[in-house]
Amino acid sequence: MPPPSLLVESVPRRNVSSSLQAVTKAKAVYVETRSRILRGTLAPGSAVNQEVLAADLGVSITPLREALRRLEMEGLIRLEAHRTMIITPLTSQELHEMYAIRMELDPFGASLAAVNALESQLEISRQLARQESVSDPVLQLERNRSFHRSVYSSSQNSALISILDQLWDRTDRYRLILIKEELMEGPTSRLEHIEIAEAVAARKADVAARLMRVHVERSHTRISEIVTAWADDGAEKSELLSARNQ
Repeated sequence: MPPPSLLVESVPRRNVSSSLQAVTKAKAVYVETRSRILRGTLAPGSAVNQEVLAADLGVSITPLREALRRLEMEGLIRLEAHRTMIITPLTSQELHEMYAIRMELDPFGASLAAVNALESQLEISRQLARQESVSDPVLQLERNRSFHRSVYSSSQNSALISILDQLWDRTDRYRLILIKEELMEGPTSRLEHIEIAEAVAARKADVAARLMRVHVERSHTRISEIVTAWADDGAEKSELLSARNQ
């Protein structure tokens, strides 16, 4: 029997490398496609041919399909037959359903973080809360999410972290609506983030939960008002979202 060193050398390295390249490419395709959905380049409710999208991204259909399966799990698209995908429409019902859950779980995560967070985690949350706003709404969306995740991931409750990760994936497009407005009118969220971070750092679980609930509820109310206003104007939500994202 060959020695262990020869057995290692006999592993088909090319296959392993190809597999890693495929994973990396699928992730890049996921990031770019998700960004296009968030920005409205791929408008809510629109039908997109997968082969056309793959060609536009400069990739084969295989990494695109891997990326699309992840986007479907996040509720951003719906895959149909004949290689067509539908960008999930924005709806008041989904907005209310997602935020009804978040208004219970985000405050719970903040209260647990106040009890369980490590000192290093508390410092990270405080730093993220104080970040200055940036003009790119998608980048600002990512900064906003980074702060919130730093709070609930400090809860040390893996099940809660997993559930909130999924909820935040589903609500990114809705929160982007509010972030664009705040970039024009003023960073209300930043001030609230600082208050939440300080309450968590002070180990005040009840205060942290209350501030988080008010914060999430305010976001939900304002987003709902904007979406309702669009509908009252008699315009398609998808067209308005695309116009705002240009």
